[in-house]
Amino acid sequence: MNASASVLLASLLSLALPAAALDLNGNSEIHGFVNQAYLYSPDNPYGGPTAENGSFKFREVGLNGFVELTPDFRLAGQVLSRRHGSVDDGDARIDFLLADYLVLSNESMAFGIRAGRVKNNIGFYNAVRDIPSARPGYGVPQSVYFDTFRDSLLSINGVNLYGSIFAGDTHISWELSAGEQSVDSESVEYYAFGRRIPQGEADDVPIRLFHIDVRPGFQRNLRLGLSLVDVSIDLKDTQSTAGAQAALIADAMDAGTAMEATLAANPQRYVTGASIDGLFALASAQYSFEKWVLTAEYLNVETDFDVQLAGLDTSNTNTTEAYYLQIEWLPTPLVTALVRYEELYLKRDDRSGGESAIDYSPYRGFGKGWTLGGKWMFADHWTLIGQASFNEGTAWLPNYNGIENENIEKYWDYYVLSLNFQF
Repeated sequence: MNASASVLLASLLSLALPAAALDLNGNSEIHGFVNQAYLYSPDNPYGGPTAENGSFKFREVGLNGFVELTPDFRLAGQVLSRRHGSVDDGDARIDFLLADYLVLSNESMAFGIRAGRVKNNIGFYNAVRDIPSARPGYGVPQSVYFDTFRDSLLSINGVNLYGSIFAGDTHISWELSAGEQSVDSESVEYYAFGRRIPQGEADDVPIRLFHIDVRPGFQRNLRLGLSLVDVSIDLKDTQSTAGAQAALIADAMDAGTAMEATLAANPQRYVTGASIDGLFALASAQYSFEKWVLTAEYLNVETDFDVQLAGLDTSNTNTTEAYYLQIEWLPTPLVTALVRYEELYLKRDDRSGGESAIDYSPYRGFGKGWTLGGKWMFADHWTLIGQASFNEGTAWLPNYNGIENENIEKYWDYYVLSLNFQF
């Protein structure tokens, strides 16, 4: 656990003391959860090789709380530990830590500002994807909320403006955010090249976000949303042009091939610079009727990718496309079930994924999958969650250091059973 996370954890734990001890007059709360899962992925290494034989290395622990200093001003934060196989090692980190000031609030509108580490409200599930009880089934739809940029898009260190307004009987809420967040260089490298590059680190990523949520007056059971996210990623401190060119010449001579063929076969070995500019657009719709909830989201990502290979500039523009359709059934207040179908294409015009294929993972360019899941709140604070996913293509198979040494299958399933405690 790092020092800053430890300080916040201690502060949140102090909120559990009687309110009078801190003279908070009851204007504070503390909540937490522990989620332990067993995941079995017999076909592909979901989150790491141990899952192929079944693994308990999937665990989430969170502690959050807030202090309301005045009716219009509060402080809030959460510390999170997430163990996700070989993808996430479980180190504690600050999930969010913010000051929230409600500037204006009346019967027709509200406006406020948050500053600090603020959660990004993207689609229906991004802001709550680290709260097991708020997710549909064990996990969020992986086609739209794929893990590659998970940590980078969860929150920002910056400012968030938010508000709501009634237009007749229609309720509209919105958010506008700007700031920065660190990005895992390893995730960027696997996304862009399919492998690690010899040298390079990603700078903190500037992120700008707009989100709007509408509940029409003519149909209050309908919820519509649109999220726009602008992201820029630069790889710095890459290998020198001279070093990359020397490596290219040596590799071509060893292989007995032309340098152009050598460069095309393993471009990640000769990266001397790279930048990715992406615009995420996510359209969302949800309809509730009696004991049923129907949800659909469509993701479109426009990406400009500029890369220098041994000092030579190349660039391309790409469109990533994804969607899911989900039906939830709530037969009782304590039991829910869901069925979901989803698809993801890293390149919209390459549905077979051939252009994104690499030697160890020929099916990474696309993903299709069915998911069945359910929850049972069998006691106060306790929930049992089960999920089975049946997939074709590996576009949302989580990357980790060493996945290139595995045999990746086109058709793969995984099964999860988790126990969640929350207070």
